[in-house]
Amino acid sequence: MTDNAGRYYIYNGELIDSINVEMPALEGNKAVYEVIRLIEGVPLFLEDHYERLQSSISNIGYETDFTFEVLAGQIKKTSEANESLNCNIKVMIILTGTGRQTLLYTSKSYYPDEALVEKGVNIGLLQLERENPNIKLINLTYKEAVEKKIREGNYFEVLLCSNDGSITEGSRSNVFFVKENRIFTAPGTNVLKGITRKYVMEACKSAGYEVLETCIDVSRLQEMDGLFLSGTSIKVLPVTGVEEFCFKSAKNPVIQAVREEYDKIIKKYIDKYVKIW
Repeated sequence: MTDNAGRYYIYNGELIDSINVEMPALEGNKAVYEVIRLIEGVPLFLEDHYERLQSSISNIGYETDFTFEVLAGQIKKTSEANESLNCNIKVMIILTGTGRQTLLYTSKSYYPDEALVEKGVNIGLLQLERENPNIKLINLTYKEAVEKKIREGNYFEVLLCSNDGSITEGSRSNVFFVKENRIFTAPGTNVLKGITRKYVMEACKSAGYEVLETCIDVSRLQEMDGLFLSGTSIKVLPVTGVEEFCFKSAKNPVIQAVREEYDKIIKKYIDKYVKIW
């Protein structure tokens, strides 16, 4: 696994030193996954991640006895073995004809600093529709197309566009558009319903802003006052440019308010669970 960032990983419940053992290959098998962020040792929104993991497995016709307690224990074990309380842990369930295999490891991650948040990021557009947006399934062809577009445009991220020109989501994030005091995001049926997306929508409402679940067409981009991405590592990240379109998202008071409310949600969650973990 090229995104492994730690020395130790867990494979089928066993802690393994990655220096001496090559991590298992995935080719030829289906694999669903979750990326869970740890802050101060607390896995954020773990219940939601577990529920979505189970849903992904069920939606492709499999069953598993991988319990919440097992997941929690293996996350803690991975974190402690790699001496990292602030990291991302990738959980993969590899589904084969003979059963399931589980893999947990600390994955490479990037957390935007305040300078980047205050500046905002540039992103691109990519006409691409995911076949099953609500299943977090590893798709190497999809990954290659996204990475090629990001590399060619030197973008931070790309937004996926359907064949009719509607913007659905980022390749590894959800996207929200701001027009005056209203916030727009694609319906949950059209996108991967990100865990961060769920709590960002709560943050929007806490900040006093209406959230409308509707797709924004590429042709309407110039009408927006700003937009932001949401995701496990990036939290709420303003967008300063979408190809030729420029925005003052980082200075937008609506986006600033949502960022503040989302940080409050995270703090409340950590304060609740830090003693347990």
